[in-house]
Amino acid sequence: MTKIERYHLHKNDPSKLHFEVNNAQLYYKSNKSKASVPHRHSFYQLVWFKEKGRHYVDYEVINHEANSIFFINKNQVHYFCPDASNIGYLFHFNDEFINARDASLMDRFSISIFNEIGSYCLKLSATEATKLDGIVTSIQSELTSKESFYREQVYHYFQIILLLIERLRKKQHNIDFDSNADFGLAASFKKLVRERIDQFYSIDYYASALGTNSKTLTTISKRIFLATPAEVIRESKLLEAKRMLSNQKISIKEIAYALGFDDPTYFTKYFKKGIGHTPKEFQQSIL
Repeated sequence: MTKIERYHLHKNDPSKLHFEVNNAQLYYKSNKSKASVPHRHSFYQLVWFKEKGRHYVDYEVINHEANSIFFINKNQVHYFCPDASNIGYLFHFNDEFINARDASLMDRFSISIFNEIGSYCLKLSATEATKLDGIVTSIQSELTSKESFYREQVYHYFQIILLLIERLRKKQHNIDFDSNADFGLAASFKKLVRERIDQFYSIDYYASALGTNSKTLTTISKRIFLATPAEVIRESKLLEAKRMLSNQKISIKEIAYALGFDDPTYFTKYFKKGIGHTPKEFQQSIL
């Protein structure tokens, strides 16, 4: 592997809906050469697997039950496992699709669903799967007919799906999403960590930049992310390191410096402590 490909959905075309739903099995078969190897997207994905199987997310093969939904964030590395049936539905959407009607909702869903903390999937009950099937059918009908206000209808149907997932995440993963103010602070913190991934900053620095204090930031981080701010920073740093290591053309020394490490040797120790393998070992394991 020399590069993790990054794919886009209707890039730079405002006339498009910036949303689509596909039969996951047919989509996989039609795009097998790309879908069966590690890749990433500049858009969000939901994948509903109706049958038991396996899916690869951020360098981990996850065995899932029937009626499991995966939420794949922008730039997360994933692929479809060839030995799974991959029967179900695949939803693609950009920020534009949500923000066109409510600019605050994508900030909310980026924390409640696409936060890359904890489990990447959840399990639907038989009742929930039946309900979701009906909503998907309605979305497909709107996309096919394209009658008046079909874009608005698709948006509202899909919003129901995202709110259902949010509710299930709160219930199954014991995560509290009730405070909008806390959502905003958590979202800003995670965004700031990603933007400044090339440096090491203290918790006090992040708290000050966000107009709060370290105690408040720690309390909210634990409640929203189920992790301390230091753990969020470390996991973000390690995840970006794994993504960069997938590009064989970039040296480990370059990756270390790009992530704010003054000493590549320390980066190797940091990575091994967090992942259990040296950067080189990890790189060799994904060839």
